[in-house]
Amino acid sequence: MSTVSADLQAQVDALLLEQGAFTPLEFLFATGRLRPADYAAWRRREIRVLDEALMGSRESIRAELEQSAAHARALGLQEEHQELGVPAPGAVGAAPPLSDDPRLAALLACRYVPAQSGPQMDLFFHNPVVALTTGLAAALADGTAPEAARLLDALYAKEPNHPDLAAFDRLLESLERMHRPVRDAGELLEFITAITPSAHRLLGARARELLRPQWRRLAEAVRAQPYSPQEPQLHASYAWTQAQDWDEVRASVLSEPEWWRHAALGVRLVLSSLRQRHRTEGLAAWFQLCWQAPREADVAIEMLRNSQLHALWQRFLEADIETLNTDDFPAWLLLHEPALARHLPVDLPLGSSPAENHYRLVHRWLAARAAGVEAEDLALRKQLKALQPALFACLLRSLTP
Repeated sequence: MSTVSADLQAQVDALLLEQGAFTPLEFLFATGRLRPADYAAWRRREIRVLDEALMGSRESIRAELEQSAAHARALGLQEEHQELGVPAPGAVGAAPPLSDDPRLAALLACRYVPAQSGPQMDLFFHNPVVALTTGLAAALADGTAPEAARLLDALYAKEPNHPDLAAFDRLLESLERMHRPVRDAGELLEFITAITPSAHRLLGARARELLRPQWRRLAEAVRAQPYSPQEPQLHASYAWTQAQDWDEVRASVLSEPEWWRHAALGVRLVLSSLRQRHRTEGLAAWFQLCWQAPREADVAIEMLRNSQLHALWQRFLEADIETLNTDDFPAWLLLHEPALARHLPVDLPLGSSPAENHYRLVHRWLAARAAGVEAEDLALRKQLKALQPALFACLLRSLTP
């Protein structure tokens, strides 16, 4: 078994913190390897095997899942089988297969939970109230409102003082709302936000199956609504982020005029790009955040939970350069990763702030040096030294073998 990368460890830790368990399926959603719409199509048997919908080589995905599982076990989590092949409501025929690769299929069908969270006695399984709540949770996750309503009525009759009756009522209401038009997007946002903790508590790893359609419904309702700094969550990019539909997140941010002037949109684009492993695009969006909203960058870095970007950021913060500010991170990174200049345009900055000009100077210097244009090389060094001596010191260090 190869060493578990820091990035994979961070993904597992984030999912465990968020959901109380680690599920390979959720890992695929979170990393952009699997789109929720494709998963739903597989459950409807529109896709023969789930791994046909996975983005990337099967070998790489299997290796990532094996490393993630190893990290989950190292954390003391217990491995459990979960039945992902249960067909969607209305689907006909046998449960669809996960993969033709037995090892990949086995990895996908597991979940990892804290040891104490498992049932302790057979009596637990035969408890009629537990059977009702378990069936009710499954019906809610499957989106089968009539079955969920039947089981909820039975739970009311069997255990009228059950502490979760009101929460189950609200989750059932979420299914019933799906058939009604959205008249107030703000009210819908409040409703989804309010039921989310109960969904995670009562449905566990399947909570997202109930919540994702709710978020997509909100996203469609506000798709044409322009971004407002006064209501940053009433923008399609926020709802698509909650649904983990990264293509839609990217599209909704980029369709917003001057998105880079709004820190929330910049963070969502960074998150979307990094989750889809589009590192250059993610860094470009992060650069805009550094230039346009440097005060938000320190908060955003923790929220993004991306170990690679976090490591770069820590390296920048810990550098012995007292006179560099957050908005000089883009120029600093170019000096530490010169190859980035081949993928990022020199006119990436859209303003004329000192830090944006420093980026342009460094970018042009790297191009001049690569082309062997000595006169321009020296002239650009001189300009940088006059404008930002700390960056010039980084430049000189970059020349040291």
